[in-house]
Amino acid sequence: MALIIMDMAPLLLAFGLCVGLIVLLIRPARAWGWVDRPTTRKHHQTPVPMVGGVAMCAAYGLSVLVLPVQPHSCRELLIAMVLLTLLGLYDDLRAIRPAIRFVFQSSAVLVMALGGGIMLGNLGDLFGLGEVTLAGGLALLFTLFCVVGVINAINMSDGLDGLAGGLALIAAGWLIVLVRIAPISHPGDSDALLALVMVITGFLCFNLRHPWRARASVFMGDAGSTMLGFVLAWFLVHLSQGREAVMSPMTAVWLLALPLMDTVGVMIRRIRTGRSPFAADCQHLHHLLLSCGLSDGRATALLLAMALMSGAAGVVAHWLNVPAHPQFYAFLALFGLYYRVTSRLWEHQRSAAPPGTVERRRTPHSKSVVTPVPAFHQESVQDER
Repeated sequence: MALIIMDMAPLLLAFGLCVGLIVLLIRPARAWGWVDRPTTRKHHQTPVPMVGGVAMCAAYGLSVLVLPVQPHSCRELLIAMVLLTLLGLYDDLRAIRPAIRFVFQSSAVLVMALGGGIMLGNLGDLFGLGEVTLAGGLALLFTLFCVVGVINAINMSDGLDGLAGGLALIAAGWLIVLVRIAPISHPGDSDALLALVMVITGFLCFNLRHPWRARASVFMGDAGSTMLGFVLAWFLVHLSQGREAVMSPMTAVWLLALPLMDTVGVMIRRIRTGRSPFAADCQHLHHLLLSCGLSDGRATALLLAMALMSGAAGVVAHWLNVPAHPQFYAFLALFGLYYRVTSRLWEHQRSAAPPGTVERRRTPHSKSVVTPVPAFHQESVQDER
């Protein structure tokens, strides 16, 4: 019994620290103006503290440091994670340009790749013609592209209460399953992922809507979404590479299929209409579901169920030893279907808009050109936080 309690102590610490820090930071955050203020495009009517990201970062870092076995390159992981959390915090308070965010995100990836030795060098047999391998600078550039992509996919999914946290929780949960069924033991990585699950769970106690909580009382902000995206990307890359890999890179793609497809699909539609791929709009899947009449809670539940199923598909394919190229082609087919359906929903949404439209104002996180948006969206959806 004593051993079980000792093994659980870091995990309980992760959960307790996250919950405790959030409770402690809520009142100071209101006094300091560290809040997400309501606008005509957001659901909340009162300022909501954005303390979830900092609380999760601090709780996760401290709990990882006291683990009996620490994960691979723990120091580099924590340094890069803290760097991105501070960047996200500044972005929440002051707003910075996308170019500056990219520079700092790239710096974190360099810490990960050059300091921690974690890079995407083997992509598996994607085309059925043999292993696709990358080396040197090409591997570094591809790692940069993929990790920054995952960071921003999680960031862009943070549009409904509990959505970004729920997506990260599901991905981390499936990673734990893959680590546990792997023939080679990874105690440090397994415990670090369990600590991540506990931290996210602590945050969702305040952010996820449920029968006892009608609305989120705290947000994670860019500090939280950036931190979660990076930590997930770190483990997705690390656990898919080398002789002790617990999955193929394509399995990693399936674990985050929904946010990745949503981000790529939205960017393609923006580029096709001559807009910046980083411009804020109402084309994300959670926006489209709200426009179809779903409530916030039901839209979040549906999206999390979809993420759970896509992750399950990847895990089952790995368990059945399905080669990488059928998984790759299946993912491309799924993305094609997703893009077709969401594009039709978006066109239907635009055509059903009332005759009078208003222009979407610029937000601190969007320096792009102002674009017309149907008037009813100003009241029914919230911006990416």
